[in-house]
Amino acid sequence: MNYVEVTAILQPLLPAREVLVVELAERGFESFVETDHGVKAYIQEPDFSPQLLEGLMTADIPDQRLDITTVVIVDQNWNAQWESNFDPIIVDEQCLIRAPFHAMEKQYPYTITIEPKMSFGTGHHATTHLIVSAMLPMDCGGKTVLDMGCGTGVLAILAEMRGSMAIDAIDIDEWAFENTLENIERNGCRHIRTIRGGAEVIPADARYDIILANINRNILTRDMHAYVACMKPGSSILFSGFYESDQPEIRACAEGLGLIFVESRARNEWTMMWFEFVS
Repeated sequence: MNYVEVTAILQPLLPAREVLVVELAERGFESFVETDHGVKAYIQEPDFSPQLLEGLMTADIPDQRLDITTVVIVDQNWNAQWESNFDPIIVDEQCLIRAPFHAMEKQYPYTITIEPKMSFGTGHHATTHLIVSAMLPMDCGGKTVLDMGCGTGVLAILAEMRGSMAIDAIDIDEWAFENTLENIERNGCRHIRTIRGGAEVIPADARYDIILANINRNILTRDMHAYVACMKPGSSILFSGFYESDQPEIRACAEGLGLIFVESRARNEWTMMWFEFVS
């Protein structure tokens, strides 16, 4: 399948980039790669029309400028493009996230092999890196885990490697769903169930010890009640996918639903926030 790559140049860059990603996601774009000057967005060629790019950036951002170009990426060239851009990632000297074509130069406690294709979540993005870093010291042994917006499945895979025995990995995107299945098999995982959909497909009777939600601010605040509904006393939830400036809104929403703030971490203007459910 060919993809259309939309390159957006934004001036000023923030907070416009986050707004644009949300708008494009709502119009069917599947994956996003941040650049120094904006974002690249991808959609399957049959699903693309120039009308999808009309009326973008309706948010009131003073002096905002948006320049867009498009190009078709032929399916057979896609993996080669990832190979030229995807370098191994090492998190806290404990977790290596690599592609199948990367040589193993050193052993780490956790090595995750990811074929990213069109999915989000290779560890390059600050939000994935932040959650991986937070998970490494967590007690995951025997715990139930929800990876909401799983992308490549990297967080679910790490959860199993750290001892979790029942993991649900959920993503609304078909490409991410298929990619997660492939990466689960590639890493020899046996305790991950993959489900396609949004918050509405969280099993009604599920109760999780750990929830990982790396999505974006608007979806997090919209669906947070659904995440809290499947927590139990002592459960932890890690939110990411938003900027440092969004922390007050995320915290207000979380505390309004009874969550207790534990800590936050930041990386390259992005943030991870950790909450617990007490009662």
